[in-house]
Amino acid sequence: MRYLSLLVIAIFSFSCSQKGNNTEEKEFQFAYTVDTVMVDSGEDFIFLKYGLNVAAISSDKKLLYNLNPTNFQLEVIDLESLKLSNRIQLEKEGPTGIGNPRSLHISQDGKFHFLTFSDVRVFDSSLETMKAIKFRKENFENLAVDESLGFNLTLSDDGKKGYVEYGPDDEELAKKGLAVLNLQNLQLKTIPLEIYSRIQPYVRSFYQDGQLQTRTIESTYIDQAGDRVLISSPNFNEVYILDQITDSVSRKIFHSSLTSDFKKVPEITSFESVEEMRAAFQKENEKVTFSRFYYDDFNEKFWRFSRELDRKIGDSSVFKAVVTIYDKDLNQQHEAIFPDNIFGFKFFKDGKLWSYVNVNDELGFAVMDFDF
Repeated sequence: MRYLSLLVIAIFSFSCSQKGNNTEEKEFQFAYTVDTVMVDSGEDFIFLKYGLNVAAISSDKKLLYNLNPTNFQLEVIDLESLKLSNRIQLEKEGPTGIGNPRSLHISQDGKFHFLTFSDVRVFDSSLETMKAIKFRKENFENLAVDESLGFNLTLSDDGKKGYVEYGPDDEELAKKGLAVLNLQNLQLKTIPLEIYSRIQPYVRSFYQDGQLQTRTIESTYIDQAGDRVLISSPNFNEVYILDQITDSVSRKIFHSSLTSDFKKVPEITSFESVEEMRAAFQKENEKVTFSRFYYDDFNEKFWRFSRELDRKIGDSSVFKAVVTIYDKDLNQQHEAIFPDNIFGFKFFKDGKLWSYVNVNDELGFAVMDFDF
């Protein structure tokens, strides 16, 4: 096991207000240390070209599985010893082919789920048998003929449900809400949500000679938290909460004293030159953006990361990165400047935040230990 520099951060101790019914101010003690640890890959290398894009943690959080799409090998990293412990050869085609997966999910029972744009391929824990769930071929009764499921499918912890947006096939129209798909019997439940109509104005389109060439997609984060499903957007400092027991939906709106609470809708969303669109993207990149919610089951807290332009130095942009901490009921407790990349692969293990870092093309993690 190799360690890089150790950074000790001083305690932040000040009052922060609880939003909602409880307006009592409470002091929140928050301190942390950061170790950067490196994974020993021996004489080999770990595929990092896309930054752990198709990777997942085992349910006991002892192993990290990372797919190398160039040779269809599944790299197994032992998070206890911090070593590359195995490579499992998989196939792209055939009765146990994984296709071209966009993501990997490992359910609580140890099954591997490779999610492609057209199906979910479920393998047993030994990766020897596979069942393909081709849900896109289904004609769901509660979808209109001009409606379909989106592509941002997220699986439940047990792998038995899928959560995905649904709505019109016409990309100029907003999606209608969240669909909950039972992957065992392919029964579909639809839940209207206004968040999808609220993010539609952020979509940008590029035209050439009057013909549409490309269009951005405004996606949402979908995260299971026990009996709840959290639906959030990179554009808003808030969350929609689906209670799966009652099928009721609630909404929590938060306030930040360190960043803006929402990203302003672009003034121009239609472009006719690459240069014009590139300049607009650069400007949009400087506005506030929010990560998904991460749950720390050890400390029973939710975490969310955000960033916004702090200042310009010549042609360079300096961003302010912020972490916001919530209790298990999603009441905001604390926010602070935080030295972490909000976009990277990260997870909580034994109360510590593990955040992926690439150090000279080698796999590392910034491991943050907290004291509340």
